[in-house]
Amino acid sequence: MVILAALSEPSRYAALSALADGSYRTITALARRADCHPDLMGRHLRRLRKAGLVRRVNPGEEADGRNKYFQIPRDYCRQLPDGTRELDYQTIVLRFPPEP
Repeated sequence: MVILAALSEPSRYAALSALADGSYRTITALARRADCHPDLMGRHLRRLRKAGLVRRVNPGEEADGRNKYFQIPRDYCRQLPDGTRELDYQTIVLRFPPEP
């Protein structure tokens, strides 16, 4: 039920869709994609973290240390042969269409 509540907000769903390829992104990049303010996206990402759907990562030296980066654990990410991106959280499976 916690997962469904976390997914019920369109900006959080957009963030998951952006991260469904296993990449990491900044709060600012996710906010731009979801068309919301970065402060609001930060709150959305806290909710997704609390539900266990995303994690905060340190991508290494190439990253800007002033930013916070988030990623879906790679164990949950899979790409199907048709390009569909799938997130398998065991209690729920989400599918996102291929990106254009």
